[in-house]
Amino acid sequence: MTLREQLQTRAEILGQRPDLLTQEEYVLGKGTEMTSSETLTQEQYLYLKMITGMIECLPKQCFHNAQMMTLADSYHKIQRVKYHEGYVFKGIRPILHAWITIDDSIVDVTLSTDPESTQRFFAGEPPQEDLMDRVLGVIPDGWEYFGVPMEGEYVVSTMMENQESRSLIDNWQDGWPLLSK
Repeated sequence: MTLREQLQTRAEILGQRPDLLTQEEYVLGKGTEMTSSETLTQEQYLYLKMITGMIECLPKQCFHNAQMMTLADSYHKIQRVKYHEGYVFKGIRPILHAWITIDDSIVDVTLSTDPESTQRFFAGEPPQEDLMDRVLGVIPDGWEYFGVPMEGEYVVSTMMENQESRSLIDNWQDGWPLLSK
């Protein structure tokens, strides 16, 4: 079953609320399926290293990682980063997740593509310093990403207003503003 099909099934099971969309309905309605591109170019990789050099990419902190990279990008005259929030599927079940694109190439610094590195990740160790064990343009076989691209200004202003990074789709702290009908 594809990620889209799983989200549709989950949306049907969760049912309708008169005041709120489900997270799945929101992502299905506004999101797109991410596709692999070529591996990041050397220039894109250097740009990624520059913006991640300003932050610590933390294990299990996808919202923090992606939002901080969006913030770092916002200081540049031309923004190249687009924040995405939605679901990733790695063969078990869909997980609410966040990642970025640089010039439309997917970048996920939170999840490792290396099984050995994944074990270190679950132990709470940070990613490899060079980030080469992460999703850098090419989505691994069997993985799917489906998410909503969000404007950097919205992402940064919400993060600054709340003084923390958190899911923008499952933002229960602010009454789920994106899910309101």
